[in-house]
Amino acid sequence: MRSSRIYFLRIIYPGPTYKTVKELAAFMAILNPKSHPSIVREIQNLLLSHKHIHLRWLKAHVGYLGNECADQLAKEAITKGDPFLLPKPLSYLKAEIKSAALSIWQDNWDNGETGRSTHDIVPRVTNKPVGWNREEIMFVAGHGPFPSYLLRFNLRTHDNCSCGEKGDPMHYATKCPLTLSWHFQTPTVSRKLQWLKNILTNNFSRTRLRLLMRFICDENNLIVEDNN
Repeated sequence: MRSSRIYFLRIIYPGPTYKTVKELAAFMAILNPKSHPSIVREIQNLLLSHKHIHLRWLKAHVGYLGNECADQLAKEAITKGDPFLLPKPLSYLKAEIKSAALSIWQDNWDNGETGRSTHDIVPRVTNKPVGWNREEIMFVAGHGPFPSYLLRFNLRTHDNCSCGEKGDPMHYATKCPLTLSWHFQTPTVSRKLQWLKNILTNNFSRTRLRLLMRFICDENNLIVEDNN
């Protein structure tokens, strides 16, 4: 629209020419020497340099043939004109790529076969770290010096703790007499997930969990039953 208006005023005719303006606000802006918009200033400069071109305001939609033809041509310029392709900014492309990558990552995370215990706690993927340290990650994932984990990889012949029960993270955090100093209250089955989330969002509980895991790592020979 801007380029068509400028081109409209740059056409030179041999005699006086009257150009009509339908928008009264635009007309008044052109007449105002204090107008600031760049398009208005450019039109004013063109009028000053082409003395034979004059502007006048014409009320819209009152049946003027020239006015109706101008409307029709303007509509055709919008619907039938040459396509105008504006390259998208680099920031937009980066955002689109990031969104697509996160979508693929989320789909893989939702439909994967591993890491399900972690998925229950962190269901949404993000580039922001969860802020867990090594001990907390071992406990949540169950990947640590637990008999239940070592048995999965044939590093032990059983998954028993020294006390005789199954040696998984929950056992050491709530039942094992060897880790009594760091016990948490045993949750019900239906509250287990929320119980773990509460631990990971409470600084005091996180400190206790880290101490528990350090004890398990340092005294593993004491709490894991002989492999025989």
